[in-house]
Order: sequence, then C-alpha cells, then structure tokens
Amino acid sequence: MPSLGRFPNRHVHTLKTHHGPVNTVTFSSYPGTYVLTGSSDRAIHLSRALPSSNSNSVAETIQPIQRYEAHGYSVLDIAVSADNARFTSVGGDRQVFLWDVEQGSTVRRWTGHLSRVEAVQFAGEGDSVVVSGSADTTINLWDTKSNSTKPIQSLTDATDTVSSLHVHAPTHSIASGSYDGKVRIYDLRMGQATVDVIAHPVTSVRCSADGHAVLVSSLDGRIRMLDRTNGKLLKAFGGDDQIERLGQQRYLNKSLRIRSVFAQGGAVVLAGSEAADIEKKQSTSQASVFAWDVLSGENIATIAAGDGVKAVSCVSWNEKGGCWASACADGTVKVYS
Repeated sequence: MPSLGRFPNRHVHTLKTHHGPVNTVTFSSYPGTYVLTGSSDRAIHLSRALPSSNSNSVAETIQPIQRYEAHGYSVLDIAVSADNARFTSVGGDRQVFLWDVEQGSTVRRWTGHLSRVEAVQFAGEGDSVVVSGSADTTINLWDTKSNSTKPIQSLTDATDTVSSLHVHAPTHSIASGSYDGKVRIYDLRMGQATVDVIAHPVTSVRCSADGHAVLVSSLDGRIRMLDRTNGKLLKAFGGDDQIERLGQQRYLNKSLRIRSVFAQGGAVVLAGSEAADIEKKQSTSQASVFAWDVLSGENIATIAAGDGVKAVSCVSWNEKGGCWASACADGTVKVYS
C-alpha cells in the first residue's frame, strides 16, 4: 500500500498566460518539466511547471513558451503522448486535434463527433490510438497512423454526455463517466463492458495505477472509490456533514465538471471544487483544492484557490516532481510544490 508523506501545499508558481477560464491542465510526460493548459480563450499554452529560480516568493509567468492556436471554441481537455512529441486536444468545436509539439501545428483533425468533445486520451502501442468522449454520447477511437477520417470503433452505450475518460494500458481498458450517472469500463480484449450506477451525473473517472480501483466524481458533491471488479464502494470523499458542524470548508461540486486524480503514488485523492456562491456575481467565497488520505478518507489538506476564484475545474499531479497544478476559473494556473 502506498505510503503517505506530507502533502505539498506551498504555492510556488502562477501562470497568467490565458484570457479566460482554464478548463484543463496536464503535465508533460516523464519527468513532467512542462504543463499544457487549455482555456475558454480557445488557446493551448505550453509553460514551464516550476519556476527556474528557487525564490521564497511566488513566481509569475505571463508569456507561455509556446502557443497552439487552431480551436475555434473552448478547449476542454488535453492529453500528452508518452514521448512528449505529440499531444491531442478537444473542445467545443466537435473536432479532435492531434498536434506536433515542436512544429506547433496540427497533423490531424478528426470530425466525427456531432457535439462538443469533453475528454481525450491516448491509447494503444506507441500511443497509436486517440480516444475521445463527446456530448453526442459516443466514445470514438481514432487511428493516428491511418489517413482515414472515420473512427476505427465507436462505443455508443452512454445515453448522455461522456464527460471523462481514462485509458488503463496494463488492463487494456477504457473507463468512462457520463452525465447519465453511469461509469462504464470497456475491456477491449474481451469486448465486454461493466457498468456501475452512481445515480448522479459523473464528471471524472480515474483508474488506480494497479487497475483495481476507479475514482469517480459526481454532481452530488462526492468522490467515490469503487472496486473495479464488483463495483463495491471502497471509500467516499467529500459531502461530510461533520465538517460543516466543525465550521470547516466543505468540498462542493454541484454544477461544473470537476476532475479528481490520485496523487502521491496513489496514497492521496486530489480534487478541485466550486465556491459556495458560484452563481452570484458578487462572490464572497472562493473555491479550494482538497486532498484526502485514500486509506482513512480523512481530509489532509485544503488549499484555497485565491480571491475571486469561483472554481478549480481540473488538477494534475506530477509524481516525479512531487508537485501539482490547478486550473482556475479566473484564467490562472497555480503550481504547488
């Protein structure tokens, strides 16, 4: 079982490169030196994750290293290939983009979806497949080595928006979450799917490294860790009434797509949240990022996102660097170490 060290909560870097809410943030593949961020301003930015100087003050970056601009609508998700040479992005323009990192241009655009695309992942040997999930309720698999404009496979079981995907290579499976309240895990070798009913719109799915558990966020303000083989609830995080009685901040997720991840070698669950008065223009509360101990379910850290930040929609963990990043609705990305 993974060991739990002190959770990193020192704010070291703020990226102020975007001009709209940041919807997705992901570290480059090992060792995770860079972050790719996607925003409602339609741009994707590449920036250094950690500041180059080890100052005690928070470093600020206002210009990215590279801008990738081809989307005509909000960018909603990004995935990076294992060799860091390519990445794929999706958003409101119904297309799936495959980019060459160095050239800064798209090498492929697939147009098979009928509505916005919410989630994307690489799959297959050598990241030869791109998997996309859409508000048109389908999951499409695209062959990066073929010139075909049609998907090699479409999974059509969902009855509402497919909001999240996670490809787990060791078990040759794709986990998906949908607003129809169901988590579906497709075993691509067996051609079978298992379904777990959450009964609330699912906004995030993430498999544990060993593939035995799946982490599920949903719009009832809870994050559940399920046994992948039988769907049994192993642990729940958030939605704790005791916290409110103690006067502590409570994890909230009622209206937005909030992504959660495993951190610190699987010992921690990490998730952003919404502000309590997110729908009011004059918001006095702020969103936070929450960390829980996987074994005990205990909240081990609550990190405020900053004044005026109404939501942290996505967090990303870098195991090599022991650092993490949060994508904020005020257009900033904050990195903690």
